[in-house]
Amino acid sequence: MTKHFSGHTAVESVSLAVRSGEFFTLVGPSGCGKTTILRLVGGFEDPSSGDIRLRGRSLLGLRPYQRNVSTVFQSYALFPHLTVADNVAFGLRYRPGVRNPAHCVREVLELVRLEGKESRYPAQLSGGEKQRVALARSLVLNPELLLLDEPLSALDPNLRKEVRNELRDLQRRVGITFLFVTHDQEEALALSDRIAVMREGRIEQIGSPEEVYCRPQTRFVAAFLGGVNWVDGAGVRPEATHVSRTQPFPETCRHQAVIERVTFLGDHCRIEARLSSGDRISAQVSRVDGSYHPGEPVWVWWRAEDEMRLPS
Repeated sequence: MTKHFSGHTAVESVSLAVRSGEFFTLVGPSGCGKTTILRLVGGFEDPSSGDIRLRGRSLLGLRPYQRNVSTVFQSYALFPHLTVADNVAFGLRYRPGVRNPAHCVREVLELVRLEGKESRYPAQLSGGEKQRVALARSLVLNPELLLLDEPLSALDPNLRKEVRNELRDLQRRVGITFLFVTHDQEEALALSDRIAVMREGRIEQIGSPEEVYCRPQTRFVAAFLGGVNWVDGAGVRPEATHVSRTQPFPETCRHQAVIERVTFLGDHCRIEARLSSGDRISAQVSRVDGSYHPGEPVWVWWRAEDEMRLPS
């Protein structure tokens, strides 16, 4: 699938298959095309070329409400003048033949843990509750595919992690296929069955969280999904980089260095050092490994099997 806007190609020759019941995430920097793909699947944009199929049926030419696909927008898009129950029930009016809509609303509000708040208005809800209402409004339609466009980005960091766990548990309970968009690497790794890492309108790599993090195929994927030290053409993760005052075993990849900065991060410390070659390197060490100080000479080392040699 390809999508051109005037003078700009937002999505170029993207091809992917999302499995039924899967939590599939599109991740990448701003402007890489991930939200455009979501809008194309949802029917809010038409592709310049290619096809979109749901269980083998082409969705081209169908309006959003004809696709049995529902979308949770980044802004939640709740109606401020409607109660929680009325917000959730809103889409059901376009689904003829739904028996007992009030029962459907009650069931889905229990599913997202909002029972007892049916009569509240959006202004009376917390950020996490608003996010749950937006989810409930989509889930009550019983879609085959749920599209989520950075639905957690408006939440503060602590609440974001809490709701993130709830979202994953909810997806497992309902079994609906989720196509999720985020630029947050940790979020993508924590939530997904599989991830597509995007760059400039193309997919760089598709795989499980472990595959794309531990076995990236390009330098871009490695760097986007976590910190990387690049030394002598090889990359090594900070958590695989060790620091010691004594010379390490000969079979390791080792360099002499001088510590430039030590940052306390609670359960671990991040050490930034400069190698004798001039390269800077970052290591993640446990607090029990000893206290290090700026200006201190040390050895930094890692195992050869932790190195990544990748094309750009």
